Amino acid sequence: MNLLNLLSYLLVTTVALAAYLMLRRRGEGQAIEAQAEAVRQGLTEPPSLHPVVDPQRCIGSGGCARACPEQALGVINGKATLVNPAACIGHGACLAACPVEAISLVFGTRTRGVDIPQVTPEFESNVPGLFIAGELGGMGLIRKAAEQGRQAMNALR
Repeated sequence: MNLLNLLSYLLVTTVALAAYLMLRRRGEGQAIEAQAEAVRQGLTEPPSLHPVVDPQRCIGSGGCARACPEQALGVINGKATLVNPAACIGHGACLAACPVEAISLVFGTRTRGVDIPQVTPEFESNVPGLFIAGELGGMGLIRKAAEQGRQAMNALR
């Protein structure tokens, strides 16, 4: 390999790396702005099911942030962060997109406990014959509520 080829490869690699770092920095800036705006508006608590990121496992790929249609997640300092907690609706697209399984979906926070009823795997509450699905069970998505309703009906058969 001659010196000219080596310099050409080095130049292409340097340009690609610079472009990547510039895009990453811009994305991090947007995430920081979104987080600051959420804090200014007092929207720092997620309403229901939301992601918690294990910083020891997170590699900062940003797959979770790109997968979230609500833009609730962002990458700050190389780690996924819940930047707009109130926007999260808990569908779990971030969980599926994480390449290293660093995300868990949880109810409640350190400052706000969990206020969801206890139900059996068939969605029957502690009141015999009363089945709970969807929003009352802490899962606000219509698709999930419909699936839970089907599962409860199948349990009655």
